[in-house]
Amino acid sequence: MLTVGQLIVMERTFGGRIAEPAHAKAVYRRHVEAVTAGLPADRLLAFNVAEGWGPLCRFLDRPIPSEPFPRANSREEFWQHMGGPQ
Repeated sequence: MLTVGQLIVMERTFGGRIAEPAHAKAVYRRHVEAVTAGLPADRLLAFNVAEGWGPLCRFLDRPIPSEPFPRANSREEFWQHMGGPQ
């Protein structure tokens, strides 16, 4: 059974077409453009998780944690969480 949050993401955000890569990517890109346009540059971190803790901690003015940066959210984990195709 899907949670309310999952239904909102799948239906409202992606129009029920979350499993269609081209559609999902277009929705994502429009969202990124809207967020980027709506915030001042000093209030927005365009963050690539492959960069690890450094950029995130500098942006938040926090020390870098001693534990490794989390590496999760594979395609399988995403679909497992969303209850959809794998």
